[in-house]
Amino acid sequence: MAEAKTKVKKTTKADKKAVVKKDVETVKKSTADLMKDLRALTDAELNKALVEAKADLKNAQKMLKAGELPASHVIKQMRAKIARIHTVMTEQRNNKEAK
Repeated sequence: MAEAKTKVKKTTKADKKAVVKKDVETVKKSTADLMKDLRALTDAELNKALVEAKADLKNAQKMLKAGELPASHVIKQMRAKIARIHTVMTEQRNNKEAK
């Protein structure tokens, strides 16, 4: 009987850097473009974006503590993105109440 051998792939530093690089590219998007895109989203999509942004921030903070985050300024940018999402959510809520 042949046993099925499964390989457990460990996450390497290169893999983690690729994820962070993707996050950095997302954060580099200009503020005006980001706000325009966020304002076009529905409430459900904004909530989903907020959850994803918070998860990304948590992962980046873990990587920073482990010394694996090549650019620590990304954390500040991620926090700013979360604040922008909250701002758009508040704007939409206020616009609904005004109508």
